[in-house]
Amino acid sequence: MKTKIVVSLILMVVINSCDLFTTRDPESPENPSNNLIPATTPEILFSNLKSSIESKVLEYYLSCFVDQTYLSKDFVFIASGSALTQYPVLSFWNLNSERQYFNNLIANLLEGSNITITYFDQTNNPQGDSAIYSLDYSINIVSTNTTLAGDYKGSAQFKIFLDSRNQWVIVEWQDIKKENYSCWSDLKGKVY
Repeated sequence: MKTKIVVSLILMVVINSCDLFTTRDPESPENPSNNLIPATTPEILFSNLKSSIESKVLEYYLSCFVDQTYLSKDFVFIASGSALTQYPVLSFWNLNSERQYFNNLIANLLEGSNITITYFDQTNNPQGDSAIYSLDYSINIVSTNTTLAGDYKGSAQFKIFLDSRNQWVIVEWQDIKKENYSCWSDLKGKVY
C-alpha cells in the first residue's frame, strides 16, 4: 500500500511538473551560419566579399584575401591618391590593417546599422591561375554614426590568384576615386 502511495505521489509530481515532456523553442545561433561558398570562380570570390561585409563577419571577410599558408604572396592595397594624402596610414597597408579596419568598422556601426554594397561594370581578365578583376562599386552605410554614414563610390581593380586549395583570393587591391564621392580608401582611412 505504501508503495502505491509513493508511486502515485511521484507520478503526480512528474505530471504536474513544469512541462518536462514538452519541447522548447530552439535558440537562435550566436554566430551566423556558414554561407561562405569556396571561391572556385572570381564571381564567387566577389560575392563572398560583398556578403561578408554586409553580414559583418570578420572571418568571412579575411578568407577573401591571400593566406600565405596556401599562396606565397603578400597582400598589397593601393589607396586612391586623395585618400592617401588625407590618411597616411594607407601607405603601409597590409592584411593586419585589413583586419583592424574591419574590426573598427563593425565596432563603430551602431545597433541596427546596415552596409549595402553594389557592384557595377564588372570585368574579368583571366590569365591562367591569375586574373585582373575590375569593378565599379557603391557602398551605402545607414547608421546614426554620422562619421561613417553615407555613400562611398569608386572603382577598384583586383589582382586575384588561385591558391593551392584551388580557390581565388585577393592579392592586390587598387582603389580609384570617382568624381566628388568618398571612396573605399576614405572609409578605410576613417575607421582605421
